[in-house]
Amino acid sequence: MTSLSTDGFHRPTQFERQLCSVQGKMFELSAKKNLASKEFIDFYMQSGTARFFDLPYDRTQWLGEENLLYDVQEENPDLPQAEPCDALYGTEALFWMGYLYRYWHFLTAQPSSDIWKICSAETLHALYPAYHTLDCTLAVLRILEA
Repeated sequence: MTSLSTDGFHRPTQFERQLCSVQGKMFELSAKKNLASKEFIDFYMQSGTARFFDLPYDRTQWLGEENLLYDVQEENPDLPQAEPCDALYGTEALFWMGYLYRYWHFLTAQPSSDIWKICSAETLHALYPAYHTLDCTLAVLRILEA
């Protein structure tokens, strides 16, 4: 068994963890706005809004989740609404996914679009039951190891 190492990774600061929370709340809010979860995340992780949020400092980071979601919807007004079946992920899973994706960015300095290519919304959602209780650094390292 190989040991997981955090060498070369940046441990997110308190401020960065607050930004993780903002992104998690935005993902959660997407369900409350009845946006199809997978499609929303797939679009967001490759969006201009995510690219701005990846910058070391961007004023949109201070806007909060509602304004960030508004920016995403402005960027793509055709994001699909959820259909009655299983298009919406649970809000707890969505918060964790949004938080973890942003944490992953701070940990590795990878752009959101590259992170999404490694671990799509569908994959991360499938990992939620087993990974959501892990420390975020450990969760990212395990995903990268797989």
